Amino acid sequence: MTAPHDPDAGQGSPGRRRPFPGRRGWTRIALAVLALLLVVLGTDVAVLAARVDEVAVDLSADDSDGRTWVLVGLDSREQLPAGADPAYFGTPDDVPGTRADVVLVVHQTDAGTSVLSVPRDLLVLRDRRPTRLTLTWRDGPQATIDALCSIGIDADHLVTVHFAGFAGVVDAAGGLTVDVPVPIRDPDAGLELPQAGRQHVDGRTALALVRSRHPQHLVDGAWTPVPPDPDGRASTAGTVLEALVDAVRGSVVRPWRLQGVGWATTGALTADPGTSVTDLAALADADLSTVEVVPSELRDGAVPVALPTAGTRAAIEAAGLSCGD
Repeated sequence: MTAPHDPDAGQGSPGRRRPFPGRRGWTRIALAVLALLLVVLGTDVAVLAARVDEVAVDLSADDSDGRTWVLVGLDSREQLPAGADPAYFGTPDDVPGTRADVVLVVHQTDAGTSVLSVPRDLLVLRDRRPTRLTLTWRDGPQATIDALCSIGIDADHLVTVHFAGFAGVVDAAGGLTVDVPVPIRDPDAGLELPQAGRQHVDGRTALALVRSRHPQHLVDGAWTPVPPDPDGRASTAGTVLEALVDAVRGSVVRPWRLQGVGWATTGALTADPGTSVTDLAALADADLSTVEVVPSELRDGAVPVALPTAGTRAAIEAAGLSCGD
């Protein structure tokens, strides 16, 4: 079994009827966090805006051909949920630095909105050398933005969210109610849900569900590893996202809780200097319901690599994206 703090290892999938998301699930979670911002804007815009930190990056910010957002989910071990056991994540010494765990591109035009999920292991160019997209963040946000340009994606705005922030938002909303079709556990992620059915989970458990890479199901009284399925975990994203939205909607009638949700959400985000809270609200108001995964050829292994194909560039161009040399 892969060590729990190996960020570059391959990951299994939960099989059919999975209630919980993986990397593509994280793209939807990142969107959910941004959507929550729209809900909480009415609490105190000035105070909340001051809590969104800036990330240093030089962007084109040319919206004449549409507005392109790059949303990045980060995996720094410096930002674990309060009270989390480092054994389930790895310490900053075990897993130094930060990687781009999720890269989502949203392109807004008058004709509509396109949302692309770019595989974190896709080979891109960094200083004219091929490297995996996830590793470019080690050289800073500008390196990731430049690497995306090498595959035809230009950026007008950049927003990041650390996955520990997700746990904080869940707790601020009072937890989530999720439907667990079958008992599931993942010792590496600290996940243990031995009963099937609807149950209430806190932020740390919700994060464990999202992070689970090697899930096991209880079959005939024995915990059994779930067979690998490249797209299996994508179907789990809707369950957690729906539960999160339900929890936030429930907070609207509880002003004290709504304020907490706003506080947690804005504390989880960073944005480029040219992005305002109003811009974020406009993004959250867009139709982000359909996410297309950019095609690639996966070479699985101890260190998975996604090779660009003709379909990679075609999908990017079809979304109306381009980046000049």
